[in-house]
Amino acid sequence: MDHKKNCVNELLLEIKRLRAENKNLTTLLERSETGIETSLSAISHELRNTLTLLVGSARFLEQDHPEIISNQSWHSLWTDLLHMQTFLMDLSSFRSMQNIALSKRLCDLNFLLQEICRDCQPLFDGIHKNLIILCPQTPMVLYADDRKLTHVFTNLIKNGMEALEDTGTVSLRIRDASKKERISIGQDAVAVEVKDTGIGLSMEQLNKIFEPFYSEKSGGTGLGLPIARTIIKAHSGQLTVTSNPGKGTVFTVLLPKLLPGPNSAQPPHLGKETTA
Repeated sequence: MDHKKNCVNELLLEIKRLRAENKNLTTLLERSETGIETSLSAISHELRNTLTLLVGSARFLEQDHPEIISNQSWHSLWTDLLHMQTFLMDLSSFRSMQNIALSKRLCDLNFLLQEICRDCQPLFDGIHKNLIILCPQTPMVLYADDRKLTHVFTNLIKNGMEALEDTGTVSLRIRDASKKERISIGQDAVAVEVKDTGIGLSMEQLNKIFEPFYSEKSGGTGLGLPIARTIIKAHSGQLTVTSNPGKGTVFTVLLPKLLPGPNSAQPPHLGKETTA
């Protein structure tokens, strides 16, 4: 019994120490006027190392004393730890986006988005929410980093699902860009609309939605959309949003098309209208 108390007390003391360290590091970051990137990197590295040790200690304690799992405070502790892990992962991704490098290859956007929707479909199974994708009959060909685009559209689909209440639909529509949209990016483009029938966004939310660390979601890091916009911008495209409170939100992604030429390669997969 004494051993259990000692383990718990040691863990609580470690948590208290980490909170004090985090507070000091946050204060240091706020006061820093130069070397922000260096400070951010050092802080992120130190927190990741410390968090890894803390998670490991918590897992060992859980294995030795499984009865602790039923304690509500223990559940809250794990929630905080997982949130911190997610935040640090997103922070690392956000920092790496500042000097983003793309690995482009020829791809058919129709086929890519159909695959993404199939992968996201389990999120909608068993609930009264739907995921739909509408593709044109002709391929939408472009040079792009398909892995990074997968990150963008998966994030937008998840955001759309979370914006729904008890029921609703998230839909993806692929179309040719309008004349106004083509002018905005200076070349021919394909547009992808990710629309939800959810609660919508206020004007204040629309003005802040792409700001780093802004989030009104429980457990949100506020980095998903800034990262998505950075990826699309690196493709010489645009990511914009429109919304009506109570009626839903539409994110529109513009991506440059691959212009046809005498030696243009035919993409291996052809898109078609389908429902995920």
